[in-house]
Amino acid sequence: MDTRLTRRQCLATALGAASSALLGCGSSQDNQRQRVAYAAGFSLPNSVDERLWQAFEKRIEDSIPDMDLRLVIRGETGPEEALFAALRRNRIQIGGGSFAGVATVVPEISMLSAPFFFDTEPEVDFVMDRYMLPAFAALFAAKGLELLHWTDVGWVNLYAKQVILKPEAARGVRLRSSSALASQAFIAEIGGDTITLPFSEVVPALQTGLIDGGVTSTTMYSLSGLTSEAPNFVLTRHSYDMGVLMVNKEWLDGLSTADQEVIRIGYGGAESTRRAARASVEQLLTTLPSRGVEVYEPTAEERKVWRDTAWPSHEKLIENVGGKARDIYATMLRGKQDYAAHATA
Repeated sequence: MDTRLTRRQCLATALGAASSALLGCGSSQDNQRQRVAYAAGFSLPNSVDERLWQAFEKRIEDSIPDMDLRLVIRGETGPEEALFAALRRNRIQIGGGSFAGVATVVPEISMLSAPFFFDTEPEVDFVMDRYMLPAFAALFAAKGLELLHWTDVGWVNLYAKQVILKPEAARGVRLRSSSALASQAFIAEIGGDTITLPFSEVVPALQTGLIDGGVTSTTMYSLSGLTSEAPNFVLTRHSYDMGVLMVNKEWLDGLSTADQEVIRIGYGGAESTRRAARASVEQLLTTLPSRGVEVYEPTAEERKVWRDTAWPSHEKLIENVGGKARDIYATMLRGKQDYAAHATA
């Protein structure tokens, strides 16, 4: 009997296992015929992230005919910290992940989610591309990774069983936070009772009353079952959620110059992913009222109250992150000031 694993069988076997198991996957025919590379991440079914990964796979395989790029984008490699550890060891060649996950490799990235630091999407783009990309490229290179570009998720907002229109209404409310330090800092600063949970446990926690709400992006709120359990969505836009697309530098350096450029631009670039992600977010927002969700848009004055309440968390965040966090924050401020000067010129 032929004991060789098919690709489908091999990837199924790899679920929940160490990411190093992925290296042996694929039929012997594939291994003889093609170079195999793995791109890992986490994407919800039918999300814009999933579509971008699928388009990335097609571009790579169309442009590099002898490369078999295999997507493992349902969390098959385990938690993000395991994914990034595998990426650094070249067990996985390309990886995408959230700021919260990336912080296990480069802690300073948590500063980019400081509550209410950014005010508009054009400001986000200006500061991230002109100031943050060079700064973090160096930090990632020190870990054996090449930062290709930012990926876009969108504004982080507040959801709850009962509407929370002002910071004072959040005092003592049990609010779910991710492992991200900035998320925890925001909830603590507005007086909420911070409950840190994996996202997979949020819906059951809402159902049992362990939590009363939390913070997340529009995409995650819309596609993960939260709308029926916490039907109040306040567009606080208190941080801008992004991710990173990275590649193992040793692996990339081993490719031809032409193939390297294909990999670098294959995901579509920051501008392309932004357009796709933002269009998806706008479309999802329009569907929420028909699904029984009350969407609240704070006025400029109300947002200022939120901002003034949360801003003191920045100094605490710098201290908690450590490393070069203060230098990164100073660079962020320079970028913000430079953007203001450009916008008023």
